[in-house]
Amino acid sequence: MLGAYQDFYTRGVPRTRTELDRDAKVAEILEAAERRLRDGGYRTLSVVGIARDLGLAQNAVYWYFPSKDHLFVAALERMLRDIVARKPPKRGGLERQVTWFVDQLAELQGVRAALAEQARVSPVAAEFAAALNDTWRRMLTNVLAHRVPAGELPLAVDALLATIQGVLAADMQPAERRRIVGFAVERLAT
Repeated sequence: MLGAYQDFYTRGVPRTRTELDRDAKVAEILEAAERRLRDGGYRTLSVVGIARDLGLAQNAVYWYFPSKDHLFVAALERMLRDIVARKPPKRGGLERQVTWFVDQLAELQGVRAALAEQARVSPVAAEFAAALNDTWRRMLTNVLAHRVPAGELPLAVDALLATIQGVLAADMQPAERRRIVGFAVERLAT
């Protein structure tokens, strides 16, 4: 009988979120972080705001992510994994695949710029930025390996990576960005 009264009097009181498993909580927090990053970049990423949005205690967010930078890196990593999972179009050859990927990265330019800025002051962000750079080098090495002589491969990878980073930093119109990256791919891969 007491259980019925408790249900009546506690209706509308926020339930504890212990019924959600850890992965679901992490995913929920990361989704909220991604929304904030897409909407306003790093400066709008707020642990307090995310906790409030999700009806969590601020400490609950810190339970999963020890700092704002840990949350930032985890959300950015998830955003980048989503891009890679989409896969570039098979039609159009190498040039089209590389420009597609660069177009996807351009959508995250503000977040990528924030990563570079945070990497100067945060060991967590610096470690992720270095790992991300290594990943891009490996990807470009794989892309160019059969198209560039082995002795020129490291230079070709550096040149293409610098081109991609340059067009992204310059905040170019998509058509101009594709033209420049396409030119670099064509020159380096023949």
